[in-house]
Amino acid sequence: MSKITVISTTETKVAEGDGSLLEVCYDHDLPIPFGCQSGKCGICTVKVVDGSLAEASRSEEAILEAFDCGEGVRLACQAHVAGDVVLEPINE
Repeated sequence: MSKITVISTTETKVAEGDGSLLEVCYDHDLPIPFGCQSGKCGICTVKVVDGSLAEASRSEEAILEAFDCGEGVRLACQAHVAGDVVLEPINE
């Protein structure tokens, strides 16, 4: 089991492979704002404060680059849990 913590909220434990980070957070009532759920809007960007997520796909990397996101920023709708992670939503 991996632990996800969203800053200024509670934490939850989830099994790796349960879906995208956004799906897991939504299922556990962790507040990650979202829009399109396909990586096109950029609303679900999160900053990885501690820990890590599974490696970004090529398409996620391209989208993050197009949005000019800095290091440690990921799209919750595209990222997947790979261990304990602490996140900070960017678009609250």
